[in-house]
Amino acid sequence: MALPGESALAMWWDMAPDLRAEFEHWHSHEHFPERLALPGFLRASRWAAADGGEGFFILYELQAHAALSSPEYRPA
Repeated sequence: MALPGESALAMWWDMAPDLRAEFEHWHSHEHFPERLALPGFLRASRWAAADGGEGFFILYELQAHAALSSPEYRPA
């Protein structure tokens, strides 16, 4: 999978099993749309552990690293 921009923000989150469904709903229906509406955020994906573990890998693909210091991403 080629990155469409020049930068990415990657993170790994562990999630308590009893919060997983609520997190997935919020992350898919609120958080991802909010982030993708920001300038420079091109694509977002969430990957679950293949072994059914509690972790998620989150990847935001960015036009450039500067998207992370934009006024829209970091309001005053």
